Amino acid sequence: MTLGLLAAFALVFGSALPGKALAEEPSLRLISVTGEAEVQVKPDVAVMTFGVEITAGTAQDAQRQNAEKMSAVVNSLLANGIGSSDIQTSNFRLNPVYEWVDEKPVGKQVLVGYRCTNQVSVRVKNLAKIGQVLDAAIAAGANTVGGISFSLLNPENVKNEMLAEAVKNAKAKAEIMAGAAGVTITGINRIADGYASVQDVVAVKAMYDEARGSTPIESGTVTVRASVRVDYTF
Repeated sequence: MTLGLLAAFALVFGSALPGKALAEEPSLRLISVTGEAEVQVKPDVAVMTFGVEITAGTAQDAQRQNAEKMSAVVNSLLANGIGSSDIQTSNFRLNPVYEWVDEKPVGKQVLVGYRCTNQVSVRVKNLAKIGQVLDAAIAAGANTVGGISFSLLNPENVKNEMLAEAVKNAKAKAEIMAGAAGVTITGINRIADGYASVQDVVAVKAMYDEARGSTPIESGTVTVRASVRVDYTF
């Protein structure tokens, strides 16, 4: 009876050994590749930043004068076809302004006024009107202009196309590697979550054109990139 128990224990214990379990599992032979795709696309939307900066003797005067000029700027944008939903305040500040005065025996900072800054981000969907919108905002009182960036209003379709192209690129790479190694691709073991991104572009030219009476802006192209990781079996 004792011998029987020992034999049964050895059988159970032996079947639980990790070495034996691992030996029974077939090892996968993998070719791991990263597929990539990229395309240049003409943008269909631009984002511009306009601002009004006013310095006055009191905080109330600085804020009031700024509000008057910014209202004129916003009205000029609306008059040039920009929708109210495409105009958003991006920055508002009201700060004291100090100047250093050299006095004996020790100099000091003296309050000389207040500076009010108000900025709006504007989305322009009609790229042909960018120069016109820019000129109108400046004429209305905008005295600070930020960068102009171009992008895609609805980039998902292009991003999905690039993801599909990235998968094709991964397959082509794997087949080249497999052929060079003298093996054949048999399937896909894993596809890692891919990504696709749109790289916005900043305006490459912005100068006043006296002949046209406006500021021409070159939009260039935006870059859409995608990448995906695929493990193939062979």
